Amino acid sequence: MNRNRHILTILLVALAVMTSFDGVSQGRIKRITQGVFLYSNWDAPHLTLDTCLDMTITEAKIPDMVTWYGRKYPVVEIGPGAFRGCRNLMVLDMGNNVGGLLKGALLDCPNLRVIKTGRCEPPSLNNKHPFYGCTWDEVIEPYHTLTTIVVVPVGCEEAYRNAPGWKEFKIIQSHMPDGSELRIDEIDVQINNLESELRKTQEKEKQLQKEIEALRHSRATYHQPH
Repeated sequence: MNRNRHILTILLVALAVMTSFDGVSQGRIKRITQGVFLYSNWDAPHLTLDTCLDMTITEAKIPDMVTWYGRKYPVVEIGPGAFRGCRNLMVLDMGNNVGGLLKGALLDCPNLRVIKTGRCEPPSLNNKHPFYGCTWDEVIEPYHTLTTIVVVPVGCEEAYRNAPGWKEFKIIQSHMPDGSELRIDEIDVQINNLESELRKTQEKEKQLQKEIEALRHSRATYHQPH
């Protein structure tokens, strides 16, 4: 009798372990590493690409699906700072399922030349995220709109040209670039214009700061006892 109870206990423990591992595939992955990417899901039925683990990578292809314990999970989001600091990255293929971007996803990627997506619906910002909600200038660098070509499915160009954030990109097309699309001379002109605007803004900021300090001084002097 005791022996049967012992066997039953072993079977129950084994079943619990198997269930817990199957639970991982049901949405309890938390974090896993496959290839050069670290993913997480935090009990969701899909994955966020958390981090690119190879900072020297020049081309990155985000898989549509990641298989874990026999189950497939779509990769639907690029997480906060996922590619930040990948200074050699030139081509980012987001695949067909990535529909969201979080804060810092593509910052400090000065050599990024191509962003490719298989979605006709433009990926958007998860600006309702409690910690990593953001605006477009917190996801990409301003110069990306001048130096990076967005490659989209045939017939979807207008959707991107009218979408928040994406419409700021100078070149949106349905074929991979051959190098002729980017006019360096035009880019240089726009960069010079932006730098000029930046200098004017900085000068205006200094002037306003002086006026504020003068008003504060006047206010302090007015309240001094005579």
